[in-house]
Amino acid sequence: MSAAIADLLTAALAREIATSGIRLFAVTTPASVAAALAARELGAPELALAAGFSALDGAPEPAVTRGEAGLLTRGPTFRDDPGDVFVALARGRVGVVAQPAQLDASGRTNLSGIGEPGHPRVALPGARGLPDHRTRSRVWYLYATHGPRQLVKRVDVVCGATPPPGALRRLLTPAGCFELGERGWRALWLTAAGAELVATAPAFGVVLDGAEPVLEQPDAEALAALERVDPHGVRRIEFASGVDAPRLWRAAAEREAA
Repeated sequence: MSAAIADLLTAALAREIATSGIRLFAVTTPASVAAALAARELGAPELALAAGFSALDGAPEPAVTRGEAGLLTRGPTFRDDPGDVFVALARGRVGVVAQPAQLDASGRTNLSGIGEPGHPRVALPGARGLPDHRTRSRVWYLYATHGPRQLVKRVDVVCGATPPPGALRRLLTPAGCFELGERGWRALWLTAAGAELVATAPAFGVVLDGAEPVLEQPDAEALAALERVDPHGVRRIEFASGVDAPRLWRAAAEREAA
């Protein structure tokens, strides 16, 4: 199940990146690396990949054994946006995948703490670049689960404010693909289990009318591109849980070493 969802969502993300018209995409997770590399094969061959704060045109690889070395880059810097990736982000020139601890019904994000402000039950790394997400840059939120812990009515700590009008924000989860509008999040398409999963996070405010298209299989062309750029299935690890995650990690590591 997790592998099928990983392929479905990563293929969908790859297709969206390829057709978005963005020229620079900031990779943040193994699945985002795979999706961005696949997007290059799906009609965006000139897409520059930011693989670090100042590496704005890199050659990252989906890898589990190489750590940050998997993001080592080569080639020229992205010429139109000197400086670092946050400069480009502020200018509205970037696409990026984010996985905040909480995302709310108005598009606010939280990566600082869970619980009462000032007295969190769980302390988290901090805002990092989330405040910069109040730009017109395209942001995709990618979650391995769809539930009330991550998707809430209002975040406990506001690290990223409500996006400005017209900024594209999309959410990809095992329930489907959702887009933020003036009235909150709406479903663009659902997975086979999407309606059931949406009901587990009622505070998030997604209302279904039963007419939403259901996507049961990944985009075949996008999946083929993913298999070429991520032959060891590294993208699937972040969607796995329990015993599946270490099993997939070991399998990918063995394939990389072979």
